[in-house]
Amino acid sequence: MIEINPIGIIHSPFNGKGQAPRQGRSCEERMQIEIYEQYISGLGSMEGISHIWVLYWMDRAERDILFAKRPDWDEPRPVFTIRSPARPNPIALSIGKIEDISGGNIIVTGLEALDGSPVIDIKPYVFEIDCIFEDENPLNKPKGNGTGL
Repeated sequence: MIEINPIGIIHSPFNGKGQAPRQGRSCEERMQIEIYEQYISGLGSMEGISHIWVLYWMDRAERDILFAKRPDWDEPRPVFTIRSPARPNPIALSIGKIEDISGGNIIVTGLEALDGSPVIDIKPYVFEIDCIFEDENPLNKPKGNGTGL
């Protein structure tokens, strides 16, 4: 049995499907991660941390499909090979840039979360651990004309 207890909630300007950007990295909208009171002490000062991994539950995503298709693709692709929110367990993983911290509130940019998304966990982004330079994923390689996917 798996039990997940949200540690907080995301306050976002995006309210429904199609409003949030496809990927959060380019999102400059500021969002507030409100950490629930019983978990605030787990934040510490976060001194020296500029970016955090934010794991959150995409509570409005479809959970009963194994293939998804973007409008610019010819064919659907298996969900475990893409970053579609529609998947059996809609867990999002995004890197948020910390803009401000006050009490149990973290203001970040770089997320694609909808308003009210439950936060599952937060971890510091550590360049030496998280950045992989020898990526072998063919989806990350530019195609013939150099424009990528």
